[in-house]
Amino acid sequence: MAFQPDILVTSPDEPGVTLVIEAKVHLPNLDRTEAELKRYMVRMQCPIGMLITPERMWLYRDTYATRLPDSIRRVGEYDIKSLWREPPPTQGTQFEAFVQRRLEDLAKTPVEELPGDLRDALREYILPAIVAGDVRAAHPR
Repeated sequence: MAFQPDILVTSPDEPGVTLVIEAKVHLPNLDRTEAELKRYMVRMQCPIGMLITPERMWLYRDTYATRLPDSIRRVGEYDIKSLWREPPPTQGTQFEAFVQRRLEDLAKTPVEELPGDLRDALREYILPAIVAGDVRAAHPR
């Protein structure tokens, strides 16, 4: 089955996807999921990608050095437990919706209370896409 992300951010001013998110309660094979995300990012010409679980977040950026997944670099890995205002759901589709709501809220709430590395990553990679775009489910829930 082809990789299908859970959440997309699109810009009303530009065609295509500006941020792609794969939200999973459990991530049993990080390498495989990361490779699938990178292939999707290349295919959709998406500049930023995110893998997220209740505990961790991995951020990716396309350098556009080539039209291959090798041009996508992992920006960082972050402990995100401080991002949640309440405990995340333990069921897959509920977790996806939970992540989507939290991303939508980030555009309206300050991130100063978050750890420095996570705050910087959100400001540089995530918030610009969310503030200027539309956050939506990538598939029916």
